[in-house]
Amino acid sequence: MARVYSVEVANSEDPDNGWGAIHRSSSGLEMNLAMYDSTTGQTVMTAYENFQNSRRKNGSKPCLGYRPFSADGVAGPFIWSTYEEVGKRADNFGSGLLSLGLCQPTEDAELRNRGILGFYSKNRPEWCIAEQGCYTQAIVTVPMYDTLTPDSVAYVVNQTSMQTLLCSAEVMPNVIACKPQCPSLNCVIQMEPLTSEQKSQAESVGLKALSFAEVEAEGKSNPKIHHAPDPQDIYTFCYTSGTTGDPKGVLLRHMSPAAVLCSLRVTLPIGENDIHLSYLPLPHVFERMVQFSCLHHGACIGFYQGETLKILEDLQELRPTIFPSVPRLLNRIHDKLRAGVEEAGGIKLALFHRGYAAKKAGLARGSVTHALWDRLLFSKIKQKVGLDRVRLLVTGSAPIADHVLDFLRIVFGCPVQEGYGLSESMAMGTLTYPDDCIPGTVGGAVSVNEIRLQEVPDMGYLRTDQVHGKGDGAIPCHGRGEICLRGPNIFAGYYKMPDKTAEAIDQNGWFHTGDIGLWTPDGRLKIIDRKKNLFKLAQGEYVAPEKVENLHVQSKFVTQNYVHGDSLKTQLVCVVVVDPDVAAAWAKEHGVQKDFPALCQDATFKKAVLADLQGIGKREKLAGFEIVKAVHLEHKPWEPGTEILTPTFKLQRKKAQEHYQAEIDAMYAVLEAAPASKL
Repeated sequence: MARVYSVEVANSEDPDNGWGAIHRSSSGLEMNLAMYDSTTGQTVMTAYENFQNSRRKNGSKPCLGYRPFSADGVAGPFIWSTYEEVGKRADNFGSGLLSLGLCQPTEDAELRNRGILGFYSKNRPEWCIAEQGCYTQAIVTVPMYDTLTPDSVAYVVNQTSMQTLLCSAEVMPNVIACKPQCPSLNCVIQMEPLTSEQKSQAESVGLKALSFAEVEAEGKSNPKIHHAPDPQDIYTFCYTSGTTGDPKGVLLRHMSPAAVLCSLRVTLPIGENDIHLSYLPLPHVFERMVQFSCLHHGACIGFYQGETLKILEDLQELRPTIFPSVPRLLNRIHDKLRAGVEEAGGIKLALFHRGYAAKKAGLARGSVTHALWDRLLFSKIKQKVGLDRVRLLVTGSAPIADHVLDFLRIVFGCPVQEGYGLSESMAMGTLTYPDDCIPGTVGGAVSVNEIRLQEVPDMGYLRTDQVHGKGDGAIPCHGRGEICLRGPNIFAGYYKMPDKTAEAIDQNGWFHTGDIGLWTPDGRLKIIDRKKNLFKLAQGEYVAPEKVENLHVQSKFVTQNYVHGDSLKTQLVCVVVVDPDVAAAWAKEHGVQKDFPALCQDATFKKAVLADLQGIGKREKLAGFEIVKAVHLEHKPWEPGTEILTPTFKLQRKKAQEHYQAEIDAMYAVLEAAPASKL
């Protein structure tokens, strides 16, 4: 019997308003909106209850781990704190905040008058200890990416009227620099011990400076009873990336992660023996939700060193059993492993192809393991990247290519689950099943959510559509439209932005995501377009640049890319950040002796990259106007939190255009000068 991924609610269509039927999880309608954890008999209604319940159950088990540095800066083995040790430190920190009067109750109705604490640091144990400490006193957390500039920090501090900010020594200079712009900010807590110079610098701009240990010591001397938050209380802010305009402060209630947790118990099999490497930024709701689930189940969380270039070292040291990640990193793992195999050549390459083909055939049957080839071949590859114990990969936050998903399942011999969600939905909306090896969708509705599609007639997406695509690429569907979500995981609103909130959440509680999707006949959701970020070319055709960019990452040459179009132009152009290793291999193969920056200016190399992108466009059956006609090659990668990328790796289109305007103009000049037959 074929699996059904989600079911339609009878008589829930609303043709007059363009609404398709409401879809719910097929795991059981009675538990769709439940927040009771029936498997443990515990009621988990808040982030506070989640950790405290686990603390009582798993007190002596390892909870948080980190790698201390030697005098010469080398990271050592992981050192662990137990659940009870973490709980005691959280108690002390929360009591210290209260005793020192650092997070006073506000007069803010949106926050239900709760106090707030800002977080400004890379992932580390103190981040999580402070977070749990806040929840013991119903204090709202306001996380900020460690890559934010002083001006961006000032924006968040001023919008929230923040009084106290927790930070690492690395970003303390930024806090001091932004203080003159932030009249409400009067105290900074540094995670490391303070030097006399740091205290003096802070005091010179009117900041009281304390160390994390000082706050803990104050709380230990003056313990306070817990003031548990209510499920309707605000749990945390999650500032959206701000690809256009100012960042929006997404307000998430305590009941949101608790509700998602109940869904994940059905679809995401995390257990008490699991080990997680925390490297995705904690201000992003995806990592917060992963940690929430790990803490609930009594799993271990080890923190990376703080350098993305050393994540491989941390993986090899920790050897995690679960690996939640994002397509950007998974694409890099795919590219590097694939390149290593190709470079080995000979018998090793031949064996790889045989083993890969054997396991690829197994995917169609839902099998990700093979007794012979896993032992003979793939176990060695897994060990190289520290994922020899991994039993589950999870990806989300952006689309990932089907061939990359196949590669990960084959090489690592474990399920790869793909989900769809947003900051506004606590990172949850849909999720594939562990044994689902059919790529191309993001699974069915999870039990916490209801999902429905609303027609977008201007883009040609209707609830009555039965086919998506044309020709050989056409697939059957049961309606297309804008994806809308409803459930207890949906955010309370955008902080101090009532107009934006009203645009996003309608009067019936449906959150309009701006993403376009379709339902497959078996109830899975497939993301096909984006309602926003459309532009019209001179000939009147609409282009969704993100769709084209997501296809371009299939190219071995591409690590990042920006597709540009103009209403006065008829063609698309593209800025490509080139993979240096692939570029070097191409140069060697073609006898080109140039350094990387010079190679990116080489006309022959540009033609090769453009031809590859155009080949992908044709293979994926893009319309002619959706295929790029010129490229500019960039040798410097775009770093998160800088001018072009947000801290969550989202492209800031307007800033990318401004940065590359001269190169864009040059590409169009060449295109306009070329004969039409060569375009």
